Amino acid sequence: MSKPSLTEEIKEFHRGKKKWTPILIVLGVLGLILPVIPGVSLLFLGFVLLFPREGERFIKRIHQSVNLDRD
Repeated sequence: MSKPSLTEEIKEFHRGKKKWTPILIVLGVLGLILPVIPGVSLLFLGFVLLFPREGERFIKRIHQSVNLDRD
């Protein structure tokens, strides 16, 4: 059994991402209604999978605001 190439690993990741994104978003919406499921965090994860650049920018802003509060 040989190790898959990097290209194959990237393709597999994208296929898996496409499967998990709608599931996370649906669970996030349900979580906004049901108190047992953490809705906001699941919605955030789903949208980060859909829009990775915007998610990265948002996380950087959070880190910057946390660091500014400590100064």
